[in-house]
Amino acid sequence: MKSWQLPNRIERQYARAMKNMMRQLDARLAKARNPQDYVRILKRFAEQPQFLKYCESLAMHMTTQVSSGISATWRDAARQAGRGNEMYQAIMKELKNNPHGDAFINMVYDNARHIKGLAYGVADELNDYIMDETLKGRRAGDIAADLKEQYKYISDKQINLIARTEVAKTQSALTQARAESLGINWYVWRTSGDSRVRTSHAHMRMVLVSWGDPPSPEALVPGKEKPYGNYHAGNTFNCRCYPEPVVSLNFLNFPMEVYHGGSITRMTRAQFEKIAA
Repeated sequence: MKSWQLPNRIERQYARAMKNMMRQLDARLAKARNPQDYVRILKRFAEQPQFLKYCESLAMHMTTQVSSGISATWRDAARQAGRGNEMYQAIMKELKNNPHGDAFINMVYDNARHIKGLAYGVADELNDYIMDETLKGRRAGDIAADLKEQYKYISDKQINLIARTEVAKTQSALTQARAESLGINWYVWRTSGDSRVRTSHAHMRMVLVSWGDPPSPEALVPGKEKPYGNYHAGNTFNCRCYPEPVVSLNFLNFPMEVYHGGSITRMTRAQFEKIAA
């Protein structure tokens, strides 16, 4: 079956578009006469109607790319289920009659909100930098000389975090919405499979999870990481995990690890069918 993992190019394109947007400020920032001018220029830019419109356009484009990628995988899952299968009919009907749904619009608005907050976030971090350097006794002229490099570093850092986090969250939310509309209540927690996977998420790899009962991965590996509450695959900052809906139990190799009742238990297919009914 086609992988539910989205190609990295969507994240890269999203980050590149945001960086191009912020580079539009370079000429304005070059005219700054003192450190505080940087902050004022950024906040003024964040309030311009053209900026807000562009944020919504970027959010729409990214969400559409994610939705299209997921839809292709759903179609492949339907084919794998078999054309005579009831699930095939249900998936193809869902894709035809409800190509995006309310979850799509919600994610566009949510992503636009994060992009809109980018200029303010960079301004706040620059302001903190200015304050810290001032308290060290540095002159305004010397601080201003550093701000061009600081601006690029801070904006790129925030953009990369937004791109990585929001693409994953969008995928997870749209996958969940379509799965639940099809009555698919479980998914397999998948990771990116490389050395950067955090310990708690590596612990969730290949674990069956119910959409109605998100785990707290950090709490399942006590003392390893700070808890961030309960969430689904891909739904926390810098997370590259993703959910793989259980379209058919025939696609799974039991026994499998199952998150149920606050812990992970290894179950046979018969045991899982009892709690999944």
